[in-house]
Amino acid sequence: MSAPRVAALVVVLAAVCAGGCSSVGNGRIAQLDDAHAQALLVPGRTTRDDARQALGDGAVIRFQSGMETWRYQYREGIAKGWDDVPYVNLVVARIDPLTRELVLLFDASGVLRRWSLQAYRARHDAAAPP
Repeated sequence: MSAPRVAALVVVLAAVCAGGCSSVGNGRIAQLDDAHAQALLVPGRTTRDDARQALGDGAVIRFQSGMETWRYQYREGIAKGWDDVPYVNLVVARIDPLTRELVLLFDASGVLRRWSLQAYRARHDAAAPP
């Protein structure tokens, strides 16, 4: 392949990658740290309505006992689907975006009992099963 074609391919690939950048999830937890979460999420006092007003709706799991978990997640990186594009997947596979996750546990009366905030990087191992 000639040098101009390689240069053109690099420019196109860079444009595709830049165009594929995105964030996924609830942007309200993007900058949430432990100190702010402790002020916002007080077990025994914070209600579902308080959480909804501050964070929006999360992914809810309801239990027969009446308890609920609300899950919020935020991830910056490459939009889904780019890892299937030939050659682009070679670049995408090397990106390990930071993911922030907040989980809230409410009792049957709608009062917060516990919460968990964590940030992690989930390396994708090609040898691991999906």
